[in-house]
Amino acid sequence: MNDADPFRGGRHRPDARRSQPVPPDRRRAQARVQGRGQGPARRRGPRGPRPSFYFTAAGTVLVVGGSACAIALTSGGLDRDARTAAAGDGSVVTAAADTYVVKEMPDKDFGDAKKITASVWPSWHTEAYMAFDVPAGTPRVAGARVEVKFDRAANRPRQVELRALPGSWTEGGTSWSNRPATGQVIATADTGKNRISFDVGSIVTGPGRYAFAITNQNYWSAASLHSRETGDGPRLVLKTHRGEKPTPSPSPTRTPESSSTTLPEPDPKPTKDKPESPTLPGTYGRTLCGVSLNLQSGETFQHALTRMDDRYDGLETVRLFYQGVPPAWPGKPNTGSRPPIISFKFAPKDVLSGKYDKAMTNWFATAPRDRDVYWVYYHEPEDNIAAGEFTAADYRAAWRRLRSLADKADNARLHATLVLMSWSLDPLSKRDWRDYYPGRDVIQVLGWDTYNLGSKKGRYDSPSLMYDRVVATSKAEDLPFGIAETGSYLVGNDDGTKRAAWLRATNSYLSAHKALWVSYFDLDWHTGDFRLLDSHSRKAWQDFC
Repeated sequence: MNDADPFRGGRHRPDARRSQPVPPDRRRAQARVQGRGQGPARRRGPRGPRPSFYFTAAGTVLVVGGSACAIALTSGGLDRDARTAAAGDGSVVTAAADTYVVKEMPDKDFGDAKKITASVWPSWHTEAYMAFDVPAGTPRVAGARVEVKFDRAANRPRQVELRALPGSWTEGGTSWSNRPATGQVIATADTGKNRISFDVGSIVTGPGRYAFAITNQNYWSAASLHSRETGDGPRLVLKTHRGEKPTPSPSPTRTPESSSTTLPEPDPKPTKDKPESPTLPGTYGRTLCGVSLNLQSGETFQHALTRMDDRYDGLETVRLFYQGVPPAWPGKPNTGSRPPIISFKFAPKDVLSGKYDKAMTNWFATAPRDRDVYWVYYHEPEDNIAAGEFTAADYRAAWRRLRSLADKADNARLHATLVLMSWSLDPLSKRDWRDYYPGRDVIQVLGWDTYNLGSKKGRYDSPSLMYDRVVATSKAEDLPFGIAETGSYLVGNDDGTKRAAWLRATNSYLSAHKALWVSYFDLDWHTGDFRLLDSHSRKAWQDFC
């Protein structure tokens, strides 16, 4: 790669419009068509047809930044494989479907298994799914909890999570490769007892279908639970208002089936008393200051980095962009001991074909282990997907493949970082950021590109207006976050004094919300000049650094 040409089309063109909608006619053409659908066909066993679920966005209630996320509800099909037992002033609804998925067996489904598991092992990663049908006629719900029972005590984690599970999935047709993306954490439970429960009273409010995932963030552990095939599987316990009798929905009697697949058990070495966790990002004690590296005519990467270091009295991180495979370590430029943020772009179809497997496996394997490395696959894919260059499904699948390559390096300092436009969080965008999100099991850090949109209106937008959604979304997903790009033109006749105040307020806000890093887009772009050329703005960034 030519040192004088750092991007060669490898980065999205940033400007103040990156967080503004495209014209309405184009946006309408891009609007998502939502509907109901059935999952893939599968053999039918003695217990009758397997239910298929489709949860639409219209039925999903999202509390951004809150502690709960309602699962989509539908009223149809509630008599399908649901079993309800009266329980005094309440009822017990057994799971209508449950299964689990295994990362290391991406195309295998386990809908018939007698257990569902949520495991985190060096070579064994699983998630457990379940769905319940609350029948029509159920009186007003006063409380609800999901209960599950462990089938083994060995290597049990200290805590597990219950998450929202939107999307389309079938018990018998869901594998790791086609699994739905898990949603927000609804509740957590300690695992000291064999039967544990999660409070879902704010979620389950009446008849409908509710789906959940159980996930595990404890390394070297396995939460192995009874499935519905054992007769002691997941159940939804409802408390209804006294004096009102629920109307149970009948279901066929099922004979528990045995699984035709013998699964490998985790290595018995680690125990609950000896947990091991990967290195977490952001252990520097403060929000790091950085810039997007820009090359002047005739400069090499290293010269450009030295110039920017001198300009801002030392940068703590650097955002780098490459069109293809990033340069071999120690990199171009060599960023020293500071943690870099490295973006690269490949077409998803090429990633999925294995074209870059060898090169990226080597790049991950040779990455440094004494600092964090935030690696970013295809930042800001939203417009490319909207333009039909590739699909969101292929993008997510490409992410998964690359993450699997990174995992082979067994380097806890490598952090898979998804970088999206913060505009995608705005309801006016008509976008759902989760369309581009391959899941929390793949992504370890969320990065956001956020620019001052008030410049065309003669103002610098407040940090709260710019970043509240970013903070709330990242917090709700329980992932660390950073600002991969931010910037503003000089507004009106500002001599830099006002922009300097805006920069200080922005950095103060993001530091207070524990952003990992903030990288200023210090480039003269075709849409305008973002560079901090005036002394006031430059001093503000120097002080931050």
